[in-house]
Amino acid sequence: MKKILVPFDFSSYSLAALKTAQKISAKSDAEILCVTVIPSEVDWELLSDEAKKNYPDLIEEFEEAQQVLPDYILKIAPAKAPIRQIVRIGVPNELILRVAQEENPDLLVLGAYGKGYIEGNFIGSNLQKVLRKANCPVLAVKEPLNGNDFRKVAFASNFEPKSKVAFEKIKPLIKLFKSTVHLLFVNIPAHFTSTQEITSRMNLFKKGHEELTCHQHIFNDSEVEKGMIAFAETKNIKWIILVTGDHSHAPAYIVETTETLIFKSDLGVLSVKS
Repeated sequence: MKKILVPFDFSSYSLAALKTAQKISAKSDAEILCVTVIPSEVDWELLSDEAKKNYPDLIEEFEEAQQVLPDYILKIAPAKAPIRQIVRIGVPNELILRVAQEENPDLLVLGAYGKGYIEGNFIGSNLQKVLRKANCPVLAVKEPLNGNDFRKVAFASNFEPKSKVAFEKIKPLIKLFKSTVHLLFVNIPAHFTSTQEITSRMNLFKKGHEELTCHQHIFNDSEVEKGMIAFAETKNIKWIILVTGDHSHAPAYIVETTETLIFKSDLGVLSVKS
């Protein structure tokens, strides 16, 4: 792991993301890129220098952020690893995704609003759009994850072939912390699958991952998300990995499992595309 991108907006949630990224960086020596976006509907990067002079307030905010951020970060989240500050002006989710495309990070760590918090759409439109459109794995956190928290993780999946492809993308993070992996299938009445079928899928999934410590679990519940949360509580697991499809063009009102889990729990949720 070489690069971790962290959107930072001075909130407690973005601070949790930054501290989590620092824990990963301390293990991997990854560079942390801290991106702060000055919100504006103006497409700042397409304006000429002359046109930018028509927005003195934005220029002032931009310059202030550049001056304040380094000392502020050092004060609230001191760490040995250097942090590269990136300040942009524009629509936050668009600029976060643009920086992610430019920098190609291995991981994006994003602060999520607290459980039940409602502002804008559901879990926040910026978070939702970044989750759906980012090409790299996205870890959404509400509270900082420490080294002990990373030592065990739930990988919730249906264990079809595409899940193995997704797992390879985050395997370096798992190996970094020598995490015990709890392979989890939540069985619900609406989509019941036999134990024999799931066990067979899990056994195939584990082939090629013999160096990892894996435990297999089939957990019954009325809803997938409820089962994931209940399982994590029984095992004292603080973060969970989910495989997602391409929902970049899905309407905002279509709530996916990843977003529901973030909304309903305090778990760290790592979303990785298959």
